[in-house]
Amino acid sequence: MMKVLLINPAFDFKKFGRFSRFMQPMPCLGLASIAAILEKNGIEVEIIDAFALRLEKSKVLKLIKGKSPDIVGISCMTPSAPIVFSLAKDIKEYNENIKIVLGNVHATIFAEEIISNEAVDVIVHGEGEYTMLELVQALSQNKNLRQVKGISFKDQREIISTGQRALIDDLDSLPYPAWHLLPFKKYGFLPFMDVKKPGLSISGSKGCPYNCVFCSLPNIKGEYRKRNYKNIADEFEYLIERFAIKQIGFVDPIFPFEREDALKFCREIIRRGLNKRVVWICETRIDRVDKELLKEMRRAGCRRILFGLESGVEELLNNVKKRYSLDTIRKNISYAKKEGIQTAGLFMIGLPGETLEMTRKTINFAKEIDLDFAKFAITVPFPGSVLYRDLIKIGKFKRRDWENFITFNPNPENLVCISENITPEELIDMQCRAHKEFYLRPKVILNHLFKVRTISLSNLFHGFVNLILKWKI
Repeated sequence: MMKVLLINPAFDFKKFGRFSRFMQPMPCLGLASIAAILEKNGIEVEIIDAFALRLEKSKVLKLIKGKSPDIVGISCMTPSAPIVFSLAKDIKEYNENIKIVLGNVHATIFAEEIISNEAVDVIVHGEGEYTMLELVQALSQNKNLRQVKGISFKDQREIISTGQRALIDDLDSLPYPAWHLLPFKKYGFLPFMDVKKPGLSISGSKGCPYNCVFCSLPNIKGEYRKRNYKNIADEFEYLIERFAIKQIGFVDPIFPFEREDALKFCREIIRRGLNKRVVWICETRIDRVDKELLKEMRRAGCRRILFGLESGVEELLNNVKKRYSLDTIRKNISYAKKEGIQTAGLFMIGLPGETLEMTRKTINFAKEIDLDFAKFAITVPFPGSVLYRDLIKIGKFKRRDWENFITFNPNPENLVCISENITPEELIDMQCRAHKEFYLRPKVILNHLFKVRTISLSNLFHGFVNLILKWKI
């Protein structure tokens, strides 16, 4: 059987400028899940997390040469795509017999182009667990790859797509991710989502039933499916016992999604006493929670919720198909705070149709609702999203400098900007002002120093210095 090496590539951290300090490595759940399936089926597999280890390409190549894999699988997201393509080319130059496989959103969207022009043998589309297993088995047995559903590959000069693979319906049948293959003690979450360490991720579902125009998730995860609440609780226990985890973060774009399932899960966690051994965080829509549910979540160990609020202007919320009101946001943020759950709001600036006046309203709204954390990201039309597709369709967007597709870019010359009403310079200035006005308030400073106390003093210091030096007060 062939030996497989999976790689999580590093980003070009220089692109993030002053924000690079806060680029914390997060758990590679996708690669860990694929590795678990391969291991379960007797396939030798290793993982290199170049992001977490801050490895330059030369060091990654050195490791590859030392491990002598037959197959190298690389996660390919849009900002890291140039690095991935360069790495693939260098691997092929070192050993043309190594099969190079790419997966994730960017590879899925541009599969034909990548296989035509890059040193890549196979693209895995969508969910990769069983596709990768069958691909490795087919390559090991020298079988025709046309039998493997869910891939694209080059056969002589012809590019073959084998069609869409059926989604994984029974999520409870999947093995737990192979965290033992990764430097899990280095992982955290977004700086404002760390409560305790060490922490690891868990997936309670796959897919999403919503259609937010800026999201590329449907291209990978497909329709919404969920795990049984007892199975999720079992994994909580496993992570605590096996890895001494103190915090668990749900990667689901919406957890909880169904109210009754969420209540059952919370009560199961409490029944087992796991709420006394670990804290957990999640992301969900503001209209999926209520007072009773939030109370049970707090009792079960939930300490912080990330809400994708996007804007403080209802017109813009409707434009991106969020379909909830500002009053709903106000009400449920208030409920969460009363129950002792800390709140983090994700906002986007430079949305389609946005003006500087609207951006100002979003900043004021974030301050008004008294969040514990707020993140203001510049809108980027990521490939795979409805926003990207529509802009390409009408000929208003032609950029392909993928390394600049990041939401925190301090260089206006490289900023990916889709706004017709706001210049790149103005967007960066408003992003700066938003964070300054939100965080440099006495109430917020005292809250983080004496109550929240989860951002390290070092990061707090550097954050405040950046705010003060960059934006004159």
